[in-house]
Amino acid sequence: MRVMRTVTEARWAVLAATLAVLSVALSACGGGSSEPAVQPAPAEAPQPSATPQSPATQDTGITVALASSDLGVGENRVAFGLIDAVRGAIKGAQVEVQTFFVTDAGTQGPSQTVDAVFREWPGGVGGVYVAMLSFDQPGNWMLGVSLPQPDGSTARIGTIAQVGERSRTPPIGSPAPPSDNKSARDVTNLDELTTDTAPDPELYAMTIAEALQEDTPLLVTFATPAYCTSATCGPQVDVVKEVKERHGAQMNFIHVEVYDNPPEIREGGVKQARISPTLAEWNLATEPWTFIMDSQGMVRAKFEGFVGAAELEEAILQVIR
Repeated sequence: MRVMRTVTEARWAVLAATLAVLSVALSACGGGSSEPAVQPAPAEAPQPSATPQSPATQDTGITVALASSDLGVGENRVAFGLIDAVRGAIKGAQVEVQTFFVTDAGTQGPSQTVDAVFREWPGGVGGVYVAMLSFDQPGNWMLGVSLPQPDGSTARIGTIAQVGERSRTPPIGSPAPPSDNKSARDVTNLDELTTDTAPDPELYAMTIAEALQEDTPLLVTFATPAYCTSATCGPQVDVVKEVKERHGAQMNFIHVEVYDNPPEIREGGVKQARISPTLAEWNLATEPWTFIMDSQGMVRAKFEGFVGAAELEEAILQVIR
């Protein structure tokens, strides 16, 4: 058993050597140090980060499309897609992920080996693989993905993930920003506050700052249901409503609309849009995002992109027990 493990690690070492060169190039271009401007583009689907090519990806015709843009030291929810050049998106496969720290001299690891879970998006429009990965130092990390093939072989694909000293968005274990976002008290009708066509008034009853003053957990989702072309923003708010039906007595739920001026957008189009200042306070550069805080206001889980009810339930149960 140990011999087979050694062979596997040796194969990854070959792939890692190639990707190490790519990581140096990324650093030289400043890709690992610059902070992106807080200018979300919610009218367009968030794009996965570029996937480096290697002999393994060229041989298999499969690439890893990293969908997580904000990774920091510590535990992270890492989402990615698998794309076959012929078959397209690969869904529901048994996938294993290993992590390797990339240095100028090569790679260190594997540091971690975990199974990824495929999480399908609503309506069958797609989905991502999700793995909980822990990084112990900032820098470039190789994610090595093992994917069983129909002929019994295993495809081994890799991509580089850039990990910061801390995530740009509120890190796990940190206090949530006490934002004074708009609430139902600030408008005459909820359509001035949200682009959701069937809004739940309770999602707009209080500000984040007010909710954090209460001795109860809190879920906040940032999304624009009507103007997101990724097909996940509206469903994200719907999922939050669904989960709220089961846990609304145990915690607070808030939806923050990405756009600050829905009425003007309806009249003049998205070109009239102004981003809500609350997104800048949370340093969000994409959407949707969903955060779960415990009764002390500390961030305990966060999800970049769409997150389904099952994942939310798992995180919620950790803060309401």
